[in-house]
Amino acid sequence: MDKLVSLIISGLPNGVRLSLVLFLIIINYGAEFLVKRAVLKVYHKTNSPEEAVNKLRIYNQYFLVVLQIITIVAMEFLVVKYSTRYGKAGRIVFMTVASFVFLMVINIGQLLIINKTYQRIRGTTQSLFNQVRDLALTFLLFLGPAGLIGTMMLFADEIKVESDVVAGMLTAAIPIGMMFLFNLILPFFYPKILKASALEDAGLRERLNQLFAKAGIKPAQFYQWPTKEKKVANALVVGLVKPKVFIGDYYLENAEPGEIEATIAHEIGHLKHKHLFKRLLYLVGGIAEVVLVGSLLDWYEKATGKEINIYLGLAILLGPFLLYISLGLLQYYRSQEKKADEFALEIGIKPEVMINALLKLGRLNHMVTKLKKLDERFQTHPSMARRIEQIEKISGYKYEFKQ
Repeated sequence: MDKLVSLIISGLPNGVRLSLVLFLIIINYGAEFLVKRAVLKVYHKTNSPEEAVNKLRIYNQYFLVVLQIITIVAMEFLVVKYSTRYGKAGRIVFMTVASFVFLMVINIGQLLIINKTYQRIRGTTQSLFNQVRDLALTFLLFLGPAGLIGTMMLFADEIKVESDVVAGMLTAAIPIGMMFLFNLILPFFYPKILKASALEDAGLRERLNQLFAKAGIKPAQFYQWPTKEKKVANALVVGLVKPKVFIGDYYLENAEPGEIEATIAHEIGHLKHKHLFKRLLYLVGGIAEVVLVGSLLDWYEKATGKEINIYLGLAILLGPFLLYISLGLLQYYRSQEKKADEFALEIGIKPEVMINALLKLGRLNHMVTKLKKLDERFQTHPSMARRIEQIEKISGYKYEFKQ
């Protein structure tokens, strides 16, 4: 295995490297064609946009994303040779830019393959340019901070520290500090990123302010952002210091005022329970776990004089972290969603209105009501059916579904 990795990194001719990169890209495009066929098959069979969109989500989450991760890692091995001509910071920048380019090439190609099918199923009209812009922003918001953290950690390694404990603390402090910094700063740019403007409906703004008053917290800034073309009905809250609430204009146009109030009351619940801050602390705990395990591996090697196999070491280092994030964090997110729903009921939202708001969100976004149990474990939100069941249990109200 070591010889194979060494060959890939430094031994392959440039022509072979380029051929392998193109091959990996083609595999991703081919996978998208297969997904497109599967989604169309479901749509033709059921004539249900909800079932087709759900099938697309499943393939995206469990197949295409995993394939992309494998592809990007393989591509990084293929191009890392060309980063050696730069200094330490230059290598990080090179690899970050390379990752961005690869992700854009793969995702733009896949978008061209699936876009017309998706528009046909959901009736969306968002331009290809705006979709590419959204992709670029998503990757930049992830890769930019990651590259900056990597660069800072490289320079931190050059600081001579005699104590292993202090060195470990420094290693952990950089990503943790940067995470807090980004979470403090980024919300101020969200209005620009989302192309949002101040909420126009003064009456609705007043009703939402009253909800904040009932919750006993200071009112947030209210924005609406353009989502009609992509038919996204949603509301979200950001900001650890000065919260901002964003409501999609597609939802504003298609929901009743009471339903919008119920949705925002849920978001207020996140603020009241300090869920944004707690999520950040949860991620910090994951980083601390990686640092602790890394320190224990170093201690073992020094104490025994034995070198741990690099692949075994990576498995021990990252295995628990990935489980912690993929399952633990998702479970934590779902528990927060339940608490936010509970809080909405506590400040006076009627259970019937709350359930109607959930069902309206589901219909507008073409979401299925129920998910399989295993699938639901890998989501940030409980299924609509689960949330309705929880609301009924908390309130004692039995919702009558219309036939």
